[in-house]
Amino acid sequence: MQHVAAGQLQQLAPLYERYKGPILGFLLNRGALDRATAEDLLHGVFERVITYRTSWRAGQSFRSWVFTIARNLHHDHCRAMGRNPVCATSELPDLPPEQLDDQLTDYRHTLPTAIRKLPDNYRMVVELAWQRNMKYAEIAHVLGTTEANVKVRMHRACKRLRANYHNADKP
Repeated sequence: MQHVAAGQLQQLAPLYERYKGPILGFLLNRGALDRATAEDLLHGVFERVITYRTSWRAGQSFRSWVFTIARNLHHDHCRAMGRNPVCATSELPDLPPEQLDDQLTDYRHTLPTAIRKLPDNYRMVVELAWQRNMKYAEIAHVLGTTEANVKVRMHRACKRLRANYHNADKP
């Protein structure tokens, strides 16, 4: 990213290739977006990376910076469409049941339901930590909060998730 910030825009191509999948998945999991809209937002994210490249600082995590841009762009899009981004529900992808044994089938049905029942601020922490493999410090940067707050949210999310999972309707 240092080269991109210095004006060597051709160096953005490897970053785009590396992060397009995770960012697209992040946008799709935020809910209320079809794939075409999510892809448009993905391109908007990298347009903003070019536009605001000088605001990136050496030593700053590119991943947390670009996910912050994606989150903000999603919020802007939802506001423009008249939707509250905090209330958007996420849909987790389904796997074909024939590929799963009985125990995994149960897990496949109950865990996504339990995750969807989490409040958005907890669901976001769970998604960034478990699906995007971000560290708490990076999540704090993306969400604009402290690392301690992220840890509290994760703890509370796990407690609620445990309760939601055990109370979810079994198939």
